[in-house]
Amino acid sequence: MITFKQAGFLFLLIWTQVCAASAEWYRGNTHTHTVLCGHADSTPEAVTKWYHDHGYNFLILSEHNKFIDPKDVEMPDNRRSDFILIPGEEITAKVGVHTTAMNIRHLISWEDGEEAKESVIQIHVDRTHHAGGHPILNHPHGGSHLNSKDILPASGLQMMEVYNANTKRNNLFKRRALDYPLTAEGLWDELLTKGMTVYGVGSDDAHTFKSIGPNESNAGLGWVMVRADRLASDDITQAMQRGDFYASSGVYLKVCDKDAGAYRVEVDEERTQQQLAALPDWSGIRVEGEVEGYRIDFIGPQGAILKTIRGSEGTFQLKEAPKGYVRARVAFTRKDRVRGMEAHYAWGQPIFTDGRTEKESRGIR
Repeated sequence: MITFKQAGFLFLLIWTQVCAASAEWYRGNTHTHTVLCGHADSTPEAVTKWYHDHGYNFLILSEHNKFIDPKDVEMPDNRRSDFILIPGEEITAKVGVHTTAMNIRHLISWEDGEEAKESVIQIHVDRTHHAGGHPILNHPHGGSHLNSKDILPASGLQMMEVYNANTKRNNLFKRRALDYPLTAEGLWDELLTKGMTVYGVGSDDAHTFKSIGPNESNAGLGWVMVRADRLASDDITQAMQRGDFYASSGVYLKVCDKDAGAYRVEVDEERTQQQLAALPDWSGIRVEGEVEGYRIDFIGPQGAILKTIRGSEGTFQLKEAPKGYVRARVAFTRKDRVRGMEAHYAWGQPIFTDGRTEKESRGIR
């Protein structure tokens, strides 16, 4: 039986698992590349200017095994006051495990001699924390070919990419609909179902800025919206570590909140339509059997759809939630003049209903 004190704690816990109402939304990208990696086409300064000029608030220049200090990057002449660079690195192991180390103080060594992916993931996580940062496991399917057995043992890993827009790394759909269990989103649900506390990130993994096309790894196709008290490296990364953000491939949300015992979502339709008008047809995910418009799915353990709403607003009562978690996925489907129908998404973070975050705070796994 839950006591009054426990009920109060759970209420506070659920509240803090989604965004605090007093904070601001900031758009950012945690994963992009420059000429320093040897297979991208633009300088750190040019890449920074692209994201600045396209309305982003923060950017991590996550180069393969290179630390880019923001102090060494020349900012645009017309730099806005609401734009920052956050220091980072994409730790890149020979076995294919890639990890964005957010907000680190120095270069992190990528040499480990390990071949077991499980061990490499833990090494990346530990070294990122030692450097003062927070880790994001990148494209777990695309190129890395990771499964839940590789990831579940990781201690201290609380973020992974569920959407990576790179056409070579696109572990969600490769610009077409794959069977759900084979996607990074399916892997996310598998990890959540098995008790892991992990939040979903969207990113560009952009390499190509000078040419635009469906087979290019372009920018502006995947990002995160983070709710933080202020636009500063520590505030942004700590908010993400708490799960105070959502991932997007085109849909903006006005609301992604716990309100009066419910998980509530509301689309910012005006901003979404402005964003989609600026994106080419091929930028979405090809889908079949869908109709134009908005769809909100509330999803629980094993990826089960608990409730579907056709529209731009949706609420799920937490008292109806199964033991485990509830998360929200919002889709907007439109006609693609080339391929039929395509969808753009927003992914809300899970609200946990089994007390796992309370146990983790006490060191219980």
